[in-house]
Amino acid sequence: MTDASTREQALATAARAADLAGVQVVELHDHADMPAVSGLFDAVWGRAGDAGAIMAPEALTALAHAGAQVSGAYRDGALVGATAAFLGLADDGEVFLHSHVTGVVAGAAGRGVGRALKWHQRAWCLQRGIGRVRWTFDPLVRRNAVFNLVLLGARVVAYREDVYGRMQDARNAGAPTDRLVTDWDLTAPRVLAAAADRAAAPDVAAMHRAGAATLLRVDDDETPHLTPTDAPRVLVQVPADIEAIRQRDPDLGNAWAAAIRATLGHALQQGMRVSGCSRDGWYVLAADRSVTELAERS
Repeated sequence: MTDASTREQALATAARAADLAGVQVVELHDHADMPAVSGLFDAVWGRAGDAGAIMAPEALTALAHAGAQVSGAYRDGALVGATAAFLGLADDGEVFLHSHVTGVVAGAAGRGVGRALKWHQRAWCLQRGIGRVRWTFDPLVRRNAVFNLVLLGARVVAYREDVYGRMQDARNAGAPTDRLVTDWDLTAPRVLAAAADRAAAPDVAAMHRAGAATLLRVDDDETPHLTPTDAPRVLVQVPADIEAIRQRDPDLGNAWAAAIRATLGHALQQGMRVSGCSRDGWYVLAADRSVTELAERS
């Protein structure tokens, strides 16, 4: 059980994040609120009506009534972001929260709404004795990698291939849905640092000087450039906007899907770990603890 001081600090962090974003984050329980949440998710992902809702209103209502989390971020009375999450059970019996979907409307993206929702989620969990949150994210979406691994202090624990099958929405555009599994240990030192606005990102130049090899990088024409290596520490770069690439050039989007699976995916499946992500889209992978610690200190 988390001590009272940590719970109070988490509430303060959530309140500060909401203030900075100019939103009020609240828990939603009434079915009357759920159509707007469902519609927000579909709009954010560009989900076609004939594909079915990402989360139907009645499913969101059921989650809320079962004690799971459905929260909304409101600015001037308008819903600008939302999260839906449910409880999971780890193999060792630990209860965690699986954060299934978090979305922010286009006009509010990049203004701290996502952070407000996640720090609220952390406080919500700690108030209920839940110490861990997990979710998946597309390894090719650079802004999500930076958000999850740098700004929140979460860590990658696995790579999964084509988790959700081919999704017909604007963001995924029918590409393979390979995902990184993220673990957010809510009281880990790196999370506490991120909560105190002391988030750290690796220095890629320093990693190069320390002998890290580039396994994948973005060429000038946005194509993936692979350089096979058996180095114990490697760098993997992802493009600035994979979603725009998928819309503009589906073949190039598929080339990136294959490249990230062959590099980042293969490396993780071979026992390497993601020790961090730079703000300009470089994953740092290491095969041993000493390199991981170097990346986290950089």
